[in-house]
Amino acid sequence: MEFVRLGKIIDAFSLDGTLKILSSTYYSDKRYKKGNIIYLVSPSGERLEATVIEHRANKDIDFVKVNEITSKEEALERRGWFVEANKDAKLLAKNEYYFTDVEQCDVYDEQSRLLGKVKKVEEFPAQITLRVSRKDKPDFFVPFIDAFIDHVDIENKKIIIKVMEGML
Repeated sequence: MEFVRLGKIIDAFSLDGTLKILSSTYYSDKRYKKGNIIYLVSPSGERLEATVIEHRANKDIDFVKVNEITSKEEALERRGWFVEANKDAKLLAKNEYYFTDVEQCDVYDEQSRLLGKVKKVEEFPAQITLRVSRKDKPDFFVPFIDAFIDHVDIENKKIIIKVMEGML
């Protein structure tokens, strides 16, 4: 089974054990729907399955109440743990991808020249952007929008981009 990271527990929010989570998902409403199973994962890899009771969000913070944590003290014990869910492609619309699937893809121009590898997917206010690393050269950025992305092949870990003047 594959998992996708939803965020990191940064604090307890209330006496009832509600978790305060720094979010790293666009799909928090879907992921934290009442009754969904999530996993709380310690830095050492201990995994606790939890059932969502309630969710609300404020900007990049998710407040999640789960059945298995019933007090502020239990929530505080999980500070620094990660929150994960089963990776489910059905949540994605056409031409949407998990960040983890895009990372480490080779990036080519339209003439099939290898330009680099996706080092990280960055979220900027205007759009999602790929940070592409190159050997012996500085990283460059590619906005993840149709004007710059020609083709994405997750299965073969390959992305073809339209190189604009000044991009490289």
